[in-house]
Amino acid sequence: MLLLLLFLVVLAPAPLLAIVVLTVRLRDAVRQGGAGTLATRTRVALRDSIGRPVWPGLIAVTAVAGVLTAGLERAYLATVTYGPRWGFDMALLAVVLGLLAAVGCAVLAGLAAAAVARARGFGAGTVAGLLTLVAVAVGTASAHLPLRAAYLAEPDRFPIVANLADGDLLVPFEVFLGALIWALPWPVLGAALGSRTETAGRRHAVRDGWQLLLDLATADLPESRSAWGAALRSELAAIDPPAERRGFALGGVWTALRYGQPPGAWVRAAGVAVVVAAVSFAASRWSLENGRGGVLGFWMAVPSVLLLAVALTTAWRNRSFGSGLRAGALAGLAALVAVLAVGIPEAVVWAHERAGYLSTGDAVPPTWQAAVLDVLRPEFLVGMIAFWTMGAVGGAALGTALGRLRASAPDDATAAR
Repeated sequence: MLLLLLFLVVLAPAPLLAIVVLTVRLRDAVRQGGAGTLATRTRVALRDSIGRPVWPGLIAVTAVAGVLTAGLERAYLATVTYGPRWGFDMALLAVVLGLLAAVGCAVLAGLAAAAVARARGFGAGTVAGLLTLVAVAVGTASAHLPLRAAYLAEPDRFPIVANLADGDLLVPFEVFLGALIWALPWPVLGAALGSRTETAGRRHAVRDGWQLLLDLATADLPESRSAWGAALRSELAAIDPPAERRGFALGGVWTALRYGQPPGAWVRAAGVAVVVAAVSFAASRWSLENGRGGVLGFWMAVPSVLLLAVALTTAWRNRSFGSGLRAGALAGLAALVAVLAVGIPEAVVWAHERAGYLSTGDAVPPTWQAAVLDVLRPEFLVGMIAFWTMGAVGGAALGTALGRLRASAPDDATAAR
C-alpha cells in the first residue's frame, strides 16, 4: 500500500506533467502552422539540439559517466564485504545511492534542456536533454557491461556477499540504469522552464554563455523578484568587456541562488516536522502493539507526500520552480530532524519490548546502542532522502505549471471578451 502511494503521488506527477506539456506544445504548433509544419519543426529541433556546443558536451558527459562508473565499481567491489564490520549493508547503500544519482542525472538533463531551449527553442532543448540522458546511459553501460560479463563468466574472482544471490553482486549499477527512466520527463519540463521568455511569443538571441547563465538563474524567480531579475539581465546587456560581463553574471547568479525562502516556508517546515513526528510515533506504537514490521516504509512514503504538497503549494503561489524547491528542501530538513527525534527513543523502546529493530522489525535481539545506530544507518537515510527529493522536485514542477495556468486564466478571459 505504501509503495502504491509512493508511485501514485510521488513518482507519477512528473511523467504526467511532461505528457501534458508535450500535448499542449504540439497543439499550439498545429494551430500556428498546421500539421504539415510538424515534420519541419522536428527536423529543425534535431539539427539545433546537436549543434555546437551541445555535441562536444554530450561526448564529455559520456566520457565522465564511463570514468565515474568504472571508478565507483572498483570502489564498491573493494568495500562491499566490509558492510557487516561497518554496521550497514554496503550493497543496499549502493542501490539507494544509485537512485539518488538518477535524481542528479534528471537535474543535469533538465538544466541542459533549459539551457538549449533558452537559446534555440523548446524542441531543441527537449531533444538535447534526452540526449544527455542517453549519453549518461551509454557511458555507464560501456563501463558496466564488460565487468558484468566478466562476473557472469568467472564469479569466483569476485567478492562473495552472504545476502546476495548468484549474479546479484552488481545489481546496484543496473538499478541506476533502470532508475534513469524516472529522469525521462525532466528534459521536457526543463525545456518548458528554459524557453519561457519575458515577451510572450518571442525568443531573444543569446549573446554569450554569461547571458545564458544569468537568464537561467533569473528565469523562474518569484513574482516579487521578477522585476529585479529583468533589471539584472538588462544591466548585463549594457556591459561589453568580457571580464566585467563574467563578474557581473556570476554575482547575479549567486545572489539569485541564495535568495531567501519564500514567505511562509518556515511555518510549512514546522508543520511538516510536527506531522512527521506524530505519524512516526503513531506508526511505531501501532506496529509494536500489533506485531507488525518496522516503520521504514512510513519514513519513505509519508514525508515524500508531505514534501510534494509543500513544494507544490509554494510553487503554485509564487509561480516559481525555485521557490518550491527551496521550501521543499527546508521542509525536508525539518522532516529529517523529526524522524531522528522520534526514531532514536522509539528504537530503544523496540529493543527493550520486542528485541527488534524499529526500522524493519527484524527480531534480532540488539543492544540499545545497536538499535539506535540502526536508525542512523546510511542506506536508510540516503534512501529516504532520494524518495523525498523525488517528491519535492515533482511537486515543485507540478505547482509551477498550475501556478502559470492560474496566472494566464484572467488574461485569457479578458482576451475572450
